[in-house]
Amino acid sequence: MKSVTQNLPKCQQCAIRSAALFGELETNQLDKARALRSCQNMYSAGEYLYYEGDTAQKAYTLYDGWVILFKNLENGNRQILRFALPGDFLCYKIGKNRTMDHSAIAVSDVTLCAFPIERFRDTIAQLPDLAIAISSISDITTERCHSSLTTIASHPAEAKVAYLLLSLYIRQRSLIMNLGNSKTCVSFPITQEDIGDALGLTAIHVNRVFQNLRKQSLIECKNKCLTIPDEEAMAKVAKVNLPSLKTLMVGAYGT
Repeated sequence: MKSVTQNLPKCQQCAIRSAALFGELETNQLDKARALRSCQNMYSAGEYLYYEGDTAQKAYTLYDGWVILFKNLENGNRQILRFALPGDFLCYKIGKNRTMDHSAIAVSDVTLCAFPIERFRDTIAQLPDLAIAISSISDITTERCHSSLTTIASHPAEAKVAYLLLSLYIRQRSLIMNLGNSKTCVSFPITQEDIGDALGLTAIHVNRVFQNLRKQSLIECKNKCLTIPDEEAMAKVAKVNLPSLKTLMVGAYGT
């Protein structure tokens, strides 16, 4: 892990601000919010950000890259809880219990803005809108997880995989479009094994679904890049209403 403390990006010009914690704060509040940040941490793909059982000392906004949050099960399997993308808020613990109940690993090279938790708590008293922002980002994360769990529990494998791919694709596309980039191919560094660990499927089963989706021209996935040419058609396979999914995935914080 590499840490940088100088010449950090300004929150006002942050490329992911609209999707991140400080997206709800007024411009005149950003200087106080920025003072919370101690550094940016860089991790290489495969490095752990923290382990289950660690005591949380810092909270993070994911600035760039992908992170997998997961638990190791008693039977030796891994259950992926979610895939964190730029803008996601990680590792913040409310209350006295700071013990992490999951692990986090970088699945690509990642950059995170780091905020000492004690500094957060002290600042909330001076900046109540920060507490509202934390509540909002927690609510939308919970809503996304509930939607994903509903799909996993009630739909066949093809719908599960289609839902996961489409939801991640929509979020990624929104991020790059905010940067003025109109390309349809988005970064997709996770493996079919990762997808299986998130959905309770074997990698072989996931591969069969991928092959079927490719045959229907619903996805193009190569060189760690994903394209979904027809989102409406993919939404039908995923058994989800596309406008509702887009609202859930990119509608937070006024984006």
